[in-house]
Amino acid sequence: MGKKELGRILTVLNNKYKIKIERMKPFYILVHGILSTRTKDETTFPAQYRLLKIANTPRKLSKLDTSVVKKLIYPVSFYKTKAKLLKKTANMLLDDFNGKVPSSKEKLLKLPGVGPKVASLVQVWGFGVAAIPVDTHVNRISQRLGIVPKGNKPEDTQIVLESILKPSQRMIANHVLVTFGKDICRPTAPQCYRCQIYQYCKFERKGYYKNRVL
Repeated sequence: MGKKELGRILTVLNNKYKIKIERMKPFYILVHGILSTRTKDETTFPAQYRLLKIANTPRKLSKLDTSVVKKLIYPVSFYKTKAKLLKKTANMLLDDFNGKVPSSKEKLLKLPGVGPKVASLVQVWGFGVAAIPVDTHVNRISQRLGIVPKGNKPEDTQIVLESILKPSQRMIANHVLVTFGKDICRPTAPQCYRCQIYQYCKFERKGYYKNRVL
């Protein structure tokens, strides 16, 4: 798929979902990213709110006992592990980065619990860097559209997408595709019958789902 086609797709979806990138505190995005791994938004956001209400800086978080962090973030997936990672991350920010979240991907990846997706989330929402966080939604849709081959790893998909899209398009790509993935292009039973980018899709079962109104 070329730049023009992918650009049209993002335009169509952004016209539908009206995505706007609003800068937030990098530390908040970092906490959200660590909590969100394998956890749905409806669980992540309340847990994030509870934790940040008490510990909204690396220093405050570092002073909390791990048992307290566990209680605050429960029931996110792997909450015991994530509590430890959050504490380690807070301490590393204090020890190595003067208590500030770094903006470079290389430095972000050094933080415990931070992979390519979380690092890119922090860059986009925290610093306005034109990166594309690739989660399961973005990776699945990229494969169905034929942008990348089946079974492509998220980090490889990110490289491909960022090589195709302009900086301004990269900024909205994750949010647009994630919203689309939750709304229409779902993992199972995608609602192809109401898809606005059906003509661009290479998904081999789209004809079946096009005629299967749920």
